[in-house]
Amino acid sequence: MTAVLDTTSRVAGSRWAAAVIAGSAVLFLIAGAATGFGHWWQVFIASAAALVTLPMLFVLQHTTNRQTTAILIKLDELIRATTDAKADFIDLEDQEVSEQEALHHEHHHGDDAPAS
Repeated sequence: MTAVLDTTSRVAGSRWAAAVIAGSAVLFLIAGAATGFGHWWQVFIASAAALVTLPMLFVLQHTTNRQTTAILIKLDELIRATTDAKADFIDLEDQEVSEQEALHHEHHHGDDAPAS
């Protein structure tokens, strides 16, 4: 399933896909203008947009999640490989927001500054 979603994301983001979408939009506008933008045209456009948008939302979210996970793993490895790095920053994305804010404050303002 992942391979299908990744391929779909890659194809949907290509120049060819953009050209097909732009060409289709022009054709639909011409067809709508030629027929007076009737009710059938509006229903078709709304349905087509919904049928394309909803699946693409899931494809893009899947791709974003995979890329984010890969980046986080790579960053964790860089932190582990750095001799002076703080282990607190590994898996920071899994910590509570308050813990993240405390580390952010400590990192940017030093240990002696009062937390707000």
